[in-house]
Amino acid sequence: MLNRRYLRIKVLQALYSFYRDDRFDIAIKERELKNSVEKIYDLYLYLILILKELRTIAERTIEERKKKMLPTAEDLNPSTRFINDPVLTKIDTSPLLARLKKEKVINWTIEEDPVIKKIYNEILASSDYAEYQAATTVSFEESKKFIHSVFKKHISDNEHIKQYLFEKNIHWAGDYTLATLSVMKTIKGFKEDGDLDLLPLYKADDDYDYMTTLFRHTILEDASVSELLNDKISNWEPERIAAIDMLLMKMAVTEILQFPGIPVKVTLNEYIEISKQYSSPKSNTFINGILDAVVKDLRAQNKLTKTGRGLIE
Repeated sequence: MLNRRYLRIKVLQALYSFYRDDRFDIAIKERELKNSVEKIYDLYLYLILILKELRTIAERTIEERKKKMLPTAEDLNPSTRFINDPVLTKIDTSPLLARLKKEKVINWTIEEDPVIKKIYNEILASSDYAEYQAATTVSFEESKKFIHSVFKKHISDNEHIKQYLFEKNIHWAGDYTLATLSVMKTIKGFKEDGDLDLLPLYKADDDYDYMTTLFRHTILEDASVSELLNDKISNWEPERIAAIDMLLMKMAVTEILQFPGIPVKVTLNEYIEISKQYSSPKSNTFINGILDAVVKDLRAQNKLTKTGRGLIE
């Protein structure tokens, strides 16, 4: 779910917070970093659970229509295709999702029912739903396409959903796009047999260690890394160098030195790309030039060691 670039960005944000906190407590900030990353998974689950809530709303609506004073024939014999949809049923009855929902205490409150009901009504009025209902049968693959479309068109960019979630966690505003894309990827990957195949939080087993090591060592090696950088920025006035630029360069040098399995080129490209998003328009050129100079010095001093096939310097 989370790729290395996303983890680098999370570390950047945690370091920015660390250097602006008078406590300078690494343990506290590391816990905050871990919590911030783990909460992204809660957001992912909240979004998946909207589909479960839609099925519940559909069931409730059918029962309410049957209890009307003067029910129509349609009220008494409604289509149950939506509540019996194989993908929605799979989500609703998933033991894994039920366990995670309970463990993480993730619930859509009754106050949000009007929002979910409105989304449900929008779905009923859509051309996709009309086509879905008109089909003679709906296979599991066809169900996936329909539910994927429902999520993309009616949930992923819904402002009421965003407001509700961002009030729960303000940091989710920056994680929302990733979470919605992850849900859509999850729906596409559903298999007919077995429980839900949810995405893991970290893409690789060593990603958590990578994140925490990068965070800790950027702080612990600050003095030595700063010395390497200061030698290359001596012609620049310190106050003219953006704090984010300095952090990105410190992280990049730390990564180059602490992770022998990551190619230098990959590290440089990643931090230059991040600078385009989080710093000034010309920062990427500045950062690229400084880091290139630092790498040349490290190579000349035989301080740059890379291991693994194709990585030996």
